[in-house]
Amino acid sequence: MKKISKLLIPVALATAVSAQADIIGGSVEASYWYAGLGGDAKTSSTNVDIDDELDFDRNSFFELAATVEHPVPILPNVRLKYTDLDQTENGTLNSSFDGVNAGPVETNLDLSHVGLVLYYEILDNWVSADVGLDLRKFDGQLSITNGSQSSQSDIDEFLPLGYLSAEFAMPFTDMSAGAEISAISLSGNSIHDAKIRFRQGFSLAFIELGYRQMGIKLDDIGNTEVEVDFSGVYLSTGLDF
Repeated sequence: MKKISKLLIPVALATAVSAQADIIGGSVEASYWYAGLGGDAKTSSTNVDIDDELDFDRNSFFELAATVEHPVPILPNVRLKYTDLDQTENGTLNSSFDGVNAGPVETNLDLSHVGLVLYYEILDNWVSADVGLDLRKFDGQLSITNGSQSSQSDIDEFLPLGYLSAEFAMPFTDMSAGAEISAISLSGNSIHDAKIRFRQGFSLAFIELGYRQMGIKLDDIGNTEVEVDFSGVYLSTGLDF
């Protein structure tokens, strides 16, 4: 009997590890987003159109993300992501802005940020749904330069967004359709970030095509307010395990 028990121990351990592997999952993902940008920057006396005056137009942006989902009920699942929203353009100011005279200028708008999504899976079958919190930390700038004159406003903001996601798995296929949104409006600052998407799986790999729209309003960056909108199609690929 002891010999049989000893033989069964490694089998039981292997079974436990296999079961654990089946319920702990995650993904890694890289996204290419081709988006148009519009909006304005304001001081107490001047308003600058980012599209018309500063010549911001469609550009390529990137996002990297990693997700871990686990079976512990009281702890949220975790997604960590980095979104690159850094763009530099040459334009022409129609009037002076924050100490920079009218004329040709170079402008850098960097709204890149790190996001930490903490979420719970409230549905998990052919229709899945997640709800949680999307914590975003901005570390960028708005810089406008005209020769020796320059205006620079550091963008250093932390905002907690509400998060909601839903996905429909098409029966008998590896295809799915989904949507997600993160949003907040707080103390003059507001963000909304919404996606609709279609995903095709290939064993562990996947490819995803979607449309993304993001609006950002930041009210307290020096003496400047920035309100911009990004929108366009995106393409993602990665591994889902």
